[in-house]
Amino acid sequence: MSCSLRPSKPETQASVCKPDSEKRIIAIHSAFCGSPFGKLDDACKVKTIIHECTHFNDTFESEDHMYGDRERGISIWAQREPHKAIENADSITGYVATFDRVVS
Repeated sequence: MSCSLRPSKPETQASVCKPDSEKRIIAIHSAFCGSPFGKLDDACKVKTIIHECTHFNDTFESEDHMYGDRERGISIWAQREPHKAIENADSITGYVATFDRVVS
């Protein structure tokens, strides 16, 4: 591993080492366990996994400029910071995961 996968905050659900794209290791932290599975209009396990997958260098190589589980807040921020929004993990996750409200 090229980096440490410890949670930065107690609410951190998962993390990855971006350069380790070949193995695609996603570290799941304890906060992930209490998250709903597929409630896509809020934080959920499905969106967490999508978010982490966007970080790998051979996918989107995304950054965490802005966090937000509700796409409206991200939308307002994106209008002010379009150059950052295009590479923001939660912006990409919101785009991918807004096809429905619930995944079962």
